[in-house]
Amino acid sequence: MDELCLLQQEISDLTNILSFITETAIDLDGQVNSLHISEPPRSGSRELDPEKEDLDMDEAELEVLVAGGGAEIDAIKRNTLDRLAEVLARFKTAKGTRVQKKRNRDAKHVASVIMVEDTEAKAVKFLCSKNEGLDTVDMHFLKKLEELLQNIILNGKRTLFLPWTKTVFDKIFDHLQSRVKYYSAIICEVIKEAKEIIELPKMLTGQNLQRELLRVTSREWQDNHGLHFKFLPGGIGEEVVSDKAVDCFSDLEEETLVQEVYSEFQHVFGNGVDQVLPIPTKNLLKKVYRIVRHPRQRPALKGLLRQAFHDDNRLFKKAWDSLLYLTRMFFAAVTFVDFATKLNFTCIRFQQVPTVVACRPQSSDSRSPTEVLESLGHCFLTQNWRDFFQIPKKIADFIERSRSKRTVHAEVQLILYTEDLLHAHESRTSKVFPYIGCSRKCCFFCELFRIGHGTFQARGTHLTLFPLWALPRTFPLQSLQVLRQFSILLRDNLRGILNIPYPPPHRDLLQQSSAALSTAQAIQREAQIFSIRSQTMTRMMLGPGGVSASEHQIEFLPSLEEPGYAILMGGSQRRGVASVPIEEAETSKTNHERSTFALEKMGEMPPTECLSRKVCRHCRKIATYKCSACWTYYCSKTCQRRHWMHHVFTCRVPSRPNDADFLKWAIRIATRDMNAQNQEGLNKAMLYLLADDHVCSSFGFNNCETAREVLHLACLYGAMLSKIVQAVSVLREHLEAGSLYKFMEQFCQLERHHAQTTNSDECSCVTWFLDRSSPESFIIPNRDKTTYDIWVIAMTDTIESLGLRHRVENGYKLSESQVDVFRLYLAIQPNIGLIPDICSSSWLKFGFCYCKSFSERAELARQYLLLGSSSATFDDIVSAYETSSLAGLMRTKGIDISELEIQGVRFHRPPPCEYSVYRLMIGVEHALSGRFCSCFRVHVGRDCHAYYETHMDRESDTNFGFHLTSSWERWQLLNFYKHLFHLPGFDPRCMAEATEDLDPGKLETYLNTLVPDMRRKISDRNRANIMFPRLRNRLGGNTPDRQNISHFHLPCNCKEHDVIGPSGISHLRAYASEGSGEVSGFQS
Repeated sequence: MDELCLLQQEISDLTNILSFITETAIDLDGQVNSLHISEPPRSGSRELDPEKEDLDMDEAELEVLVAGGGAEIDAIKRNTLDRLAEVLARFKTAKGTRVQKKRNRDAKHVASVIMVEDTEAKAVKFLCSKNEGLDTVDMHFLKKLEELLQNIILNGKRTLFLPWTKTVFDKIFDHLQSRVKYYSAIICEVIKEAKEIIELPKMLTGQNLQRELLRVTSREWQDNHGLHFKFLPGGIGEEVVSDKAVDCFSDLEEETLVQEVYSEFQHVFGNGVDQVLPIPTKNLLKKVYRIVRHPRQRPALKGLLRQAFHDDNRLFKKAWDSLLYLTRMFFAAVTFVDFATKLNFTCIRFQQVPTVVACRPQSSDSRSPTEVLESLGHCFLTQNWRDFFQIPKKIADFIERSRSKRTVHAEVQLILYTEDLLHAHESRTSKVFPYIGCSRKCCFFCELFRIGHGTFQARGTHLTLFPLWALPRTFPLQSLQVLRQFSILLRDNLRGILNIPYPPPHRDLLQQSSAALSTAQAIQREAQIFSIRSQTMTRMMLGPGGVSASEHQIEFLPSLEEPGYAILMGGSQRRGVASVPIEEAETSKTNHERSTFALEKMGEMPPTECLSRKVCRHCRKIATYKCSACWTYYCSKTCQRRHWMHHVFTCRVPSRPNDADFLKWAIRIATRDMNAQNQEGLNKAMLYLLADDHVCSSFGFNNCETAREVLHLACLYGAMLSKIVQAVSVLREHLEAGSLYKFMEQFCQLERHHAQTTNSDECSCVTWFLDRSSPESFIIPNRDKTTYDIWVIAMTDTIESLGLRHRVENGYKLSESQVDVFRLYLAIQPNIGLIPDICSSSWLKFGFCYCKSFSERAELARQYLLLGSSSATFDDIVSAYETSSLAGLMRTKGIDISELEIQGVRFHRPPPCEYSVYRLMIGVEHALSGRFCSCFRVHVGRDCHAYYETHMDRESDTNFGFHLTSSWERWQLLNFYKHLFHLPGFDPRCMAEATEDLDPGKLETYLNTLVPDMRRKISDRNRANIMFPRLRNRLGGNTPDRQNISHFHLPCNCKEHDVIGPSGISHLRAYASEGSGEVSGFQS
């Protein structure tokens, strides 16, 4: 017993003096790491407050475990121990309820748990402890939890998982009301603070337009000018098809989950902590748990919350971390149910570890730090250290701490109790699971004690040195060796600190919460969920050749045998294959890539320099003037005036840009196309003008009934902008006053008078406006009008020309083929002339893909119009379309199509061998068009597409080089093929023949005839794979009798769809209502 007393006295002196020197352990040349402490800490709070956890939550810990077999079982056990410890540490000190000086210098409610298994009886016992012992509330909760888990063991496999989880979650939520109130108060306070942030009204500049004009994310919304908006939910009352946002989900329910959680978050916590109700809070936490586990939904929710907090990182971090701490309650419920259902235990019990009394040696009550050091054998100190230990204020604080009440931490209680229990009751069937579950990371002394014991593992340490840490007064004799090892570790640490020439400066305390784990380590244990092809998976499939590791490229793969390490290959140093830490591999790859682009390595970049050279924004000469509104530099006022048409969209001039500025820009571009004096230029001008719904509704383009009227109106606005002084301001004033039509009428009358006076020709646009339009039929502006007259007239003409009025009046249901024919004739009506192109489904269905120019497509459309106006009925045309005999029907009706046939135009879908090339052309164009279509949406259950691929079908992916490409290689191929398809010499049929050739290298030979040496031109030795592009692969298949087909053509009609566009140029928007297939009286 004398040795025990001496060790207790020595350890008490060591802990006192170490906590006196520093509040955070110091890493002395890797000394801390050499102790095998589990986790490297993170920065956290600046003050010693053990009751306060830093809100630095790691959401990766909530993701799905990927391990299998024994590793999965061990992970479930560790998870259960940690979650149980967190639930037992239920209290949180409310903000402002305790004075800082009176705060306890030790953590009262820190809990720890150890698990003892009985392999013969298949029973498990959880030994639970707290720093100051479990109270009646804790024991009552453990009793209820024990009953629940026993019921789950007996009945859980015969019932659903979710009801049990809900029951356990309700118990945990009620037990942790103090923490619920604490974190709810933080969130409510942060939301209240965010509402008080006042933003200055922003100018309507181009940058702010991109930032502010985003898709609405809530039904009720208030802008930064104080204006309140309310939107109809679910598109009620809307007749126009809306562009659905591109998403990464395939389940409709999951698409709205993020928005629902964001709205519920505002509803639950937005009205103050007194209005936080239990049931809505629990429902919210269940949904947040689903989102946090989803690697794509989680960033989406964080993005919405950042917007709600005005991109204030401090407010967002407090709210997000508090929300995650609340979500951990549901995570604990899921973990407990997993433990009861997935592990083959028949009995679960919870037991309290008896509270022990802390050892408090009386001889240390009045000694100074110097006397304590002398008793420990440290008599010779440097002058700096002597001065440090003789500061009167520090000496008084040291003596006060020495006399204070001490606590035996929960981890120490558990380790000693477990060792004594196993020593007193030796059993071959009972074994202790070698892991301590902690509600927080271990303090530095507990971590050293755990390492000295050598049996248990833990989550990590926050390296804080608590001055009131103590050993128990009574100690089992069999544990003396643990005390000896613990004393040696403390002495080594003190000796290393005193060898430093100067006392350590004040250091920030580190994260104490057991939640603050490394994301990298958490991901090592989690499942990978891909919505695109995994590059790591691709490289592993290809092996060393797949990573293209050479002297020009460095690649690395995560090591499956050594977590945290990677296999590094390639590079100019010819290192071969080496296993290095992932951080070193990432740094090597980044430095190599920077060097290939003549950039400095990381850490070697020179300081930035401020360039004072100012150049003219228009001509790039040296500038001597600047814009008075926005400080944009110009060399002269002439350059400023010439550049004003572009500069107005970014300048800070009040009330600019306005609608008239956008009109001027549109008229300028349309006039350039109109001056081409050909049908294609006029068509492009018409489409460009009708593509802007806001300009069309503001300036009357939606009132035009034909394409010619659209061009007339554009010509009239062009004349006004060129002949009226300060035309933009004048047009804006009349537009806002509602008198723009009268002003245009006066302008046209003056133009007519001028033409009569000068005996000159009157412009056709003036004649059209004065003769055709009226204030009642040509309302300007007409923003409430959702339809375009040009489509209404086209619809009427189509019905009349095809003889479908009787069917319309009777609500006749159209078949799929009838809808295809009807849509074709609707688009090519003479009043609009929307000639099918590659963005239209009719491009493939009716042979427009064979046309090599716009004039050929226009001629083909004219032949179809002649067929519609002939004696052929609508049913005749549909029947010929279904049997691919439209050409024969045209000849029968006396329509001359010989010229088109000589040019190679066909009136039906391409055959399978050519269809694959046209399908590739559509996929490339749709991917790069900048417009939304079905190609951007994930479709479940399509055999013709890989599960991660939306644009390229399996045949195009294999035959044309997209298979197993990286993101950069894929982008190169898309742009290369787009360039190829626009070359004058490109022929889809020749490309199809090269693809079908028995020689797999024929395709590359054909591509080289159009783009010589194409492989070298599209490749990059520092970015591309050595096998890129893989043009020798072909999609194979089997016949019903299992014979191989070398050139297999996959049936895929996914590309036969229309690209969605604005209402003015999209017939989908013009006559289809959202969510239905009705077409102006028809049903399809």
